Amino acid sequence: TSVLGQGTTFTIRLPLEKCKRSEIPQAVRVDAGDDDKVQLVLDGVSITAADYAAIYAKNADKVFVTLAEGAGNSLTVSGDYVQTDDNNVDAVIFAKCDLTLNGTGSLTVKDNTGHGIVSKDDLVVTGGTYTIYSQDHCLNGKDSVRIADGTFNLSCDEDGIHAGNDDQQDGYVYIEGGDINISVGDDAIHAEGLLIITGGDIDVSKSCEG
Repeated sequence: TSVLGQGTTFTIRLPLEKCKRSEIPQAVRVDAGDDDKVQLVLDGVSITAADYAAIYAKNADKVFVTLAEGAGNSLTVSGDYVQTDDNNVDAVIFAKCDLTLNGTGSLTVKDNTGHGIVSKDDLVVTGGTYTIYSQDHCLNGKDSVRIADGTFNLSCDEDGIHAGNDDQQDGYVYIEGGDINISVGDDAIHAEGLLIITGGDIDVSKSCEG
């Protein structure tokens, strides 16, 4: 296991399967192998990043962000994003790989200039309580956003849940459970491809379109 402190940013590389941190100064970066799976367990974590993602998964096969039972966690980006590579990082949690959010704790995400949580592949949520305030989309998956369970309070100026992008016409949203409360400036739920809802309780208090 290797957890390397570089200034105020922890860089996580393999061989690594799980990393549990309750006190992280500013940011976490995952830069693992193409076939590696990394789990981050948030147990009372509070991160405020000035100009970059609080959690940035630059490379891995899959990253799991697990909310420890009974733990409240907070991730914030307080300023404008400063890019350090060509990935256009623009979210509090930004993953170039598949990203799964799970556990039974809670997470508050705040960002006044970018997105809340982004995966450039599949974004999956299987549990946890999430309160997200962002300028752009709250939950954004390029290939898909899939929600099995969880409690969500989503507030932003753009879409609450968004799948796909300008050059990706088949991004889909699949919701089978959870309590989802949405108050946004644009679409409550936007899918470039299919939107499939088989369960859950969705309450849209404000949106430009459904």
